[in-house]
Amino acid sequence: MDTFIKGPSKRDVAGMKAAFGTVSAGDVVSVLYKTARFGNFLISGQAHATVLDDLMVGGLNAAAAKKTAKGSDGEESAVRQPDKDVRAFPAEFDGSFEPQAVEAADLTHGDLVVASFSQEPYGDFLVTGVVTEAENDHSYLMVGPWILHTAQGNAPRLLEVQLVSTAGTHVAPVPTRRGLVEVAELDG
Repeated sequence: MDTFIKGPSKRDVAGMKAAFGTVSAGDVVSVLYKTARFGNFLISGQAHATVLDDLMVGGLNAAAAKKTAKGSDGEESAVRQPDKDVRAFPAEFDGSFEPQAVEAADLTHGDLVVASFSQEPYGDFLVTGVVTEAENDHSYLMVGPWILHTAQGNAPRLLEVQLVSTAGTHVAPVPTRRGLVEVAELDG
């Protein structure tokens, strides 16, 4: 699982465009993302179409609206441009792993987890990735862009979290602890 979360060394944009072109709202999909702030994480859940026909999964943009493109054989097909943070789609893990249920408060920065969430309008979805802590608040834990735990307790959207591997025992990339995000428009 940890090798899978590392993702491919190179994005297959053409393959992802074609694969996303076949997805409709309500289809269950798995998308591997890569960001500097949250590391690599996999979101699996129902595809959600925005009013502009962009494709989302678990609240994150996965691909742009459908367009028609001509293939090398002259045939037209639907394609969707993958979001810049999408590393692989479809992201299909064919191995096996046996995660263990844990309390979110017991997790630490760098643990590899699978967490289930529920949030309308995205429904129920899974996020698999490494836990990140805030620099100045070790109780503020996230997996991908989703909150697991804060000083007030578990996030209200969190259904369950399972530990795949503890920090330092897997090869998945671990981002630095999350610092404050500075927004120039809000300064001064």
